[in-house]
Amino acid sequence: MHEASITQIEFELVKEDLHRPFVTALHEVNYVIAVRVRIILKNGFIGIGSATPNDKVTGDTLESMYHAMRNVIKPKIMGLNIADWNYILRTVRESIADNAPAKAAFEIALYDLRAQLFEVPLSKLLGGSPRNLYTDYTVSLAPLDEMLTESYELVSRGFDALKIKLGDHDFEEDVQLILDIAKVIPSSVSMRIDINQAWTVRETLVAVDTWTKHSINIDFIEQPVKADDYLGMQQITQRSKLPVMADESVHTFEDAHELLEKHACDLVNIKLMKTGGISQAEKINQLCETAGVQCMIGCMIEARESIAAAVAFATAHRNIKYIDLDSAFMSKSERKGGFENKKNMLRVTEKYGLGF
Repeated sequence: MHEASITQIEFELVKEDLHRPFVTALHEVNYVIAVRVRIILKNGFIGIGSATPNDKVTGDTLESMYHAMRNVIKPKIMGLNIADWNYILRTVRESIADNAPAKAAFEIALYDLRAQLFEVPLSKLLGGSPRNLYTDYTVSLAPLDEMLTESYELVSRGFDALKIKLGDHDFEEDVQLILDIAKVIPSSVSMRIDINQAWTVRETLVAVDTWTKHSINIDFIEQPVKADDYLGMQQITQRSKLPVMADESVHTFEDAHELLEKHACDLVNIKLMKTGGISQAEKINQLCETAGVQCMIGCMIEARESIAAAVAFATAHRNIKYIDLDSAFMSKSERKGGFENKKNMLRVTEKYGLGF
């Protein structure tokens, strides 16, 4: 396996226009911004991954992320052998504190290489077989009439689940918006309400009571209060008539363990950019599955490589009940590979590795 040692690592900046701005209570995104990494082995195999910064969620800027990738992580794994699998993953994970997206890019590339060496698709390496996944699509923050129109248009395009971003309008307007959207879409279309930490415990419970009284088809309420407000999450989870999902509250296995121990969520949103890649996402999902807590696979506004890794991960784990990988449809880029996407469907490639 000497031929499987790392001889070269290359980086490339990715910038892709979006069809329209993506706006949440935390920030506005106008482009896919990422750093693509290529890890090249002595035997010529090439693994690819990508990292997307998010200063509001993971605490990274493009500059700080690239610095960590090029000047910290790269030197620590140059020359290492893929055969020393656990050692190389641990080296990436312990190379620097935090910096989860930078670590995720390297992990994705390493998993890509490992699957290629075993001559299987990444989804199969993780224990899955190809199946159709169906993603929601996010209605980002905009004037209320625009959000209403976009909701109708997305359903017309074939999406049967909408993720609605709230938290930027007056509270009463947010509550009413969901009632209004329910009037213009079929009752079979479910909504997923993402507050992005913008509400209080009381506001969340008032909204939930209003929506449930009107029998609105809502799958869950996501991250209504601040990420570190575990008590608030616990209070909402215990009293809400709708399931509560943790997103920004869960980055690490330890975060997930504490939230589950406190019964501070009903569901967990796993994102590879938060977990630092696939290995910790596996641990978090396994913990949740053991506790009887289902998960969603989510994403930032990411490049195709990391979305492909998320599709492979979701394909391999039946505990991933919800799919929120709409970033695959938001970029104007025509880059292919990793998975196919049509209407609201995502399906992994059957090529070896990540599939590029």
